[in-house]
Amino acid sequence: MQFIIATVVVMCLGAVSCTRNTSAPVISFGANNATEDVVEAGGSKELLVVINAPAKLKEVKYFKKKVNGEEVPSKNITKFSNPKKFESSITLNDITSDIVLVVSATDKKNRTTTAEFLVKVSSQPTSKSNLLLGFNMLNSVGSSYSVSQQKVLLLPDAKTAQQDVDFMFFYGKINGITVAAPADEVVTRVFNNISYGVQTWITRNQTRFVKVNLDYETASAADIAKALEGSGSTKINHMSSSDVVAFRTASGQTGLLKIFNVGPDSASTLNVNVRTI
Repeated sequence: MQFIIATVVVMCLGAVSCTRNTSAPVISFGANNATEDVVEAGGSKELLVVINAPAKLKEVKYFKKKVNGEEVPSKNITKFSNPKKFESSITLNDITSDIVLVVSATDKKNRTTTAEFLVKVSSQPTSKSNLLLGFNMLNSVGSSYSVSQQKVLLLPDAKTAQQDVDFMFFYGKINGITVAAPADEVVTRVFNNISYGVQTWITRNQTRFVKVNLDYETASAADIAKALEGSGSTKINHMSSSDVVAFRTASGQTGLLKIFNVGPDSASTLNVNVRTI
């Protein structure tokens, strides 16, 4: 019995010694093995992924992950012309916010290695300064704002462009100064008109807002995404001058708005800056 046990131990030790020279997969990005880069907003980034796997690859998987944690569908590769060395050029297109490319490699010994590459957006955010928003259905000054159009709209025009309207301003004794999404239930009562009221709209965008303590001028996309993560509502009540609010539109555009002046006559008008990222 002792001999048999000893023999088994020697065989196991021998097996271990045979595998010491086969390391887990090693992932690198490009010749310099950088882990991040900066691109202009709307630009693209091409990455060369190189994986060395002495024990041969079983699977390679990669996917994009946004800063807010949202994952873009992954791609799995299980067939390799050279299972010991995998190379692939991956292009990330239309980058509008910071994004992470995650790559994982599993070899035939079921050992998995994961690596990440961060792509940051460098361009200055688009700003629209000194917007004048009117009280409710004021005829001369619009109460609706479209982030994509960077435009204040009167209610009849807002109905025409309803798919692009992201927030609306109104004032009331209960809610005070309020910025709300067209999808918010209170908006249908405030902006009620038989012809072009919000209750007649087919598309009512569900913008999310959260009041923040971020610096309007310097806050990054990551700062805003973190502030909006798991929080936010379709309206912010009782706003006052100098308040900063983070928002995410239904299309995924993020940014900040800052009140810098409240007009007379029970907030008949409101001046804001809007900064999109």
